[in-house]
Amino acid sequence: MWLSMMLAASVSTAPELERISVVGTRLPQAQHAQPAPVQVITRHEVARLQGGSIMPLLRQIAGAEVYSTGAFGGQTSLFMQGSSSAQVLVLLDGQPLTSPTLGTAALQNIHPDEVERIEIVRGARSSLYGSNSMAGVVNIISRRAQQSGGEVRLRHGAHNYREMAGSASYVTSMSRHHLALSRRLFEGYDLTTDTEFGNHDMDGAQATNVLFNNTFTASERLSFQLRHMQNHSVADYDQQCFDAQTFERSTCHPATRTRQHGTQGGVTVQWRPGLRHEWQLGEFRERMRTIDKRVSEPQWTGVNDVFATERQHISWLQTQSLAAGNQQLSIGIDWQQEEAELSSVDLSQKRRRSAAGLLQYQWDYADWQVNLGGRLEDTTGFSVQGSHHVDFAWVSIPRWTLGVGQASGYRHPTLNDLYWPTGGNPDLDTERSRSYRAFAQFDTGSGHVEAELFRHEFTKLIAWQPSADDPWLWQPMNVGAARAQGITGRWEHQYGVWRLRAHGTMQNTLDRESGEALLYRAHRFANFTASYGFPEGVLSADVYMSSSRLSDVWTGERVPGYWLLNARWEQSLAYDWQLYVSMDNMLDKTYEQRPGFNEPRRQFRIGVSYHWR
Repeated sequence: MWLSMMLAASVSTAPELERISVVGTRLPQAQHAQPAPVQVITRHEVARLQGGSIMPLLRQIAGAEVYSTGAFGGQTSLFMQGSSSAQVLVLLDGQPLTSPTLGTAALQNIHPDEVERIEIVRGARSSLYGSNSMAGVVNIISRRAQQSGGEVRLRHGAHNYREMAGSASYVTSMSRHHLALSRRLFEGYDLTTDTEFGNHDMDGAQATNVLFNNTFTASERLSFQLRHMQNHSVADYDQQCFDAQTFERSTCHPATRTRQHGTQGGVTVQWRPGLRHEWQLGEFRERMRTIDKRVSEPQWTGVNDVFATERQHISWLQTQSLAAGNQQLSIGIDWQQEEAELSSVDLSQKRRRSAAGLLQYQWDYADWQVNLGGRLEDTTGFSVQGSHHVDFAWVSIPRWTLGVGQASGYRHPTLNDLYWPTGGNPDLDTERSRSYRAFAQFDTGSGHVEAELFRHEFTKLIAWQPSADDPWLWQPMNVGAARAQGITGRWEHQYGVWRLRAHGTMQNTLDRESGEALLYRAHRFANFTASYGFPEGVLSADVYMSSSRLSDVWTGERVPGYWLLNARWEQSLAYDWQLYVSMDNMLDKTYEQRPGFNEPRRQFRIGVSYHWR
């Protein structure tokens, strides 16, 4: 019964839910009221994927290539329309997750059960979000309470995957509370083709996730939000290890132990109709330690290294309606402080701060929409950075939206790039980008069709090069420039109990220094999903396809293309019990994402859950 109710809700309300997003303008707006294409992956789609990891969910993002060094627990990277993973800003409820030292977000530590929805805007958005948003922004919205009740779930599958999870929600007339806990264990498989010095063993992972989300509504004009999350994980990996004394290759069994803690609070005040204030403050801490799980006193270089980072942020945003209510002016201030502590080395500078002001103006008329925005940001060690966006949409033709846009973005070097004792370069400049788009959207009445032409220009890219003073010393330098252009399409259709979704991208990338394509960017990739609802159940299948990718500039070696078939089945049982069955890589295909890394073959999982209200 529970599943049939969920399916009915997804069929009747999902199209409406998908029209609301925040990420495109930092304001809760209907998607048709934003002159830029925004994608929303709803909770129903998250639940359908039955993911034990975030990977299947991220593959639903149009324009994004997602790679992982292993299944559950492996480093997960997201490339948006030809960009690198460091040029896509990942947020959790608007809170940045990007590491100040590594420059990327540890997406693999997020459990899908913690996700309410995902909002995506492609193209540069530094004018709203600051550094790292050179080619797109992915805002992961954490799970919230919808009604009082709870769920417990057990799941088991290939490579001895085991999962125990539970959640509970409590809703009153003035507050909503949601608590979720999960524990995942995975014996794994051999991640790499290297079979020497301990690299032939199984590489597993384990993770514990906790999420506590609260919303308090004091009145129609005043509300509060408070969210706390903890992610603890241990993930094995393979690498070449060298003895700390002799520097000869030695046997090792490395793993990364990661602890993430994030707390965020917010206040929203509707002072009067048309005037809204929002305050947000938060802290995010991440501690990563390299360990050897099988040797009590390991001697290889790099073992027991600790990377600890911390970020505090405060933001304020005021939005006021002007004229007849068809214009909106937004003014905001962002402040952020980042700190890093490394056990193995002493960074010459461990902290940096940034302060920024932003301005955004939007016009909505019967036939067209315009959104203009700009930002000035002052960051420790850098000159003031400016960025902007201009979006225009024409909506005079019924059910059609035609638009163009141009925006700029930037990314500050990481603390490692700047201050690493033996190779850091404090003279590094900020990476820059410019994005151009033209798009068309059509509302079919039962779905949505969208096509977007894009072009991204990247300059002052940071790459490691031999130092001019010492050819044996490699340093990061601003020597790179690149271009990515192509077309991204997205299609959604509801036909009775069938729900169909697809997205695909054709792109051409160019490294202007080498004249070759950018590494690990496929020329074509696509995803197709079909779901069929029947009494008390849902059956769905996904097909993911990717063309070959350049893996070595010097030899021209390419990673072959591949396609995968995944299937899901959900069935309601008696007394509020539910059955979950999934099979990834259903045809047991052998494929490769990175040279030297093994990818999982067929993976079968089965689980049960119990729901109560």
